[in-house]
Amino acid sequence: MAIVTIGACQGCGACLLTCPTHAIRPVAGGLTVRADRCTGCLECLEICPVDAIRVVTDSDAIRVVEPDPCEGAR
Repeated sequence: MAIVTIGACQGCGACLLTCPTHAIRPVAGGLTVRADRCTGCLECLEICPVDAIRVVTDSDAIRVVEPDPCEGAR
């Protein structure tokens, strides 16, 4: 099980500090999760103040997910 930050991320860093395996890393444009380090403990999910983290099962989905610019216009 892997954790991915999504477009709602405000960059507070709470998940970075909480992750016991240091799987969450800052990258240009947001955060990414190293699938090889993520244990699926969900501590980042619980601490995120804006619910910007979701669970995925496909390790290929581990990446920075940018917000959809059209989403706010709907």
